[in-house]
Amino acid sequence: MALYGYTIGEDSDGNASNGKQLDVYRFLIPSGPGGSITPTKVGTVNLPATATTADLEGLGTNPTTGRVGAVNEARVTGSTTPIDPTVTVVNNVDQPLAPATTSPTRTPSDLRRFGFESGADFNSSALYNISGNANTANGVPVGSSLYKITTATPGTISLVDGFGPATTAAQRQGTQPTNSQFADGLAIDNLNPGNTRALASDFRTNDGDGNQLYKVDLLTGQLSAPIALRTPSGQALNVNVDSGLSFTNFGSQRLLGWLETGAVYEITGYQDELAASGLGLGSATGTNGAGFATATLLGNVNLPNAVSGVVDYEGFTIVNE
Repeated sequence: MALYGYTIGEDSDGNASNGKQLDVYRFLIPSGPGGSITPTKVGTVNLPATATTADLEGLGTNPTTGRVGAVNEARVTGSTTPIDPTVTVVNNVDQPLAPATTSPTRTPSDLRRFGFESGADFNSSALYNISGNANTANGVPVGSSLYKITTATPGTISLVDGFGPATTAAQRQGTQPTNSQFADGLAIDNLNPGNTRALASDFRTNDGDGNQLYKVDLLTGQLSAPIALRTPSGQALNVNVDSGLSFTNFGSQRLLGWLETGAVYEITGYQDELAASGLGLGSATGTNGAGFATATLLGNVNLPNAVSGVVDYEGFTIVNE
């Protein structure tokens, strides 16, 4: 058995008239820093031309089936109009590639997702989706919201908002976030009892802060205070791209971060933060001290047109195969 990462690109030919061809790539997760990483294309997900937001940015591995599922972003990037009418969940986006799409029913019926960027992951009972916006230039507030998608077919999607003031109509309808912090990657810890420990990632700086992790309460949808990401030399990590996040959830657990350009980071020192009660950030005597973790670059996956930004690869998950 070996650990493989999966990612998926935007429409590979950019032709709006012939549907959306989203290429899926698989690559071996390195055990340590080692330079470039060669991926293998395992298939293409074909979505119709009518799919307004076809970007399958949220990837997660179902711990029950071992298969990869994907969730699309909520809005067309840069749009100020309310949310895409369809929540697309594509199952089995892995090897062998055998996707099947579903459109979960909104609960309540006026529910819309917030934001332009999407992260996702499974626990034993549901697929969770974090949707965020990092830039007020598009007329949408900075922030994020957590959603729960049941794994039945077609399933239901609901907003997870059990903290603070009561949910507002604007939060249900996707014009306001439930959390003021931006996040667009999600990783759920499925090795520890309860399947409710999770982290979210933010490798953006245009939301006004640095590169960060957040603890996520899957029961309430609340994000913690930020956990700052530092380089191995102790400097603040300073990249500004969309991200993915994934636990290995096999054997000796590892946490890996992903950049849409194909860069893979291993994140350490989060253990102290996760061990802290509730959404607290640990103690000053923890592995890295309260409120920060270390991000070490493992290498770059050589994906077509990724470094140039012509094609973004925002989804990321890990499978033990």
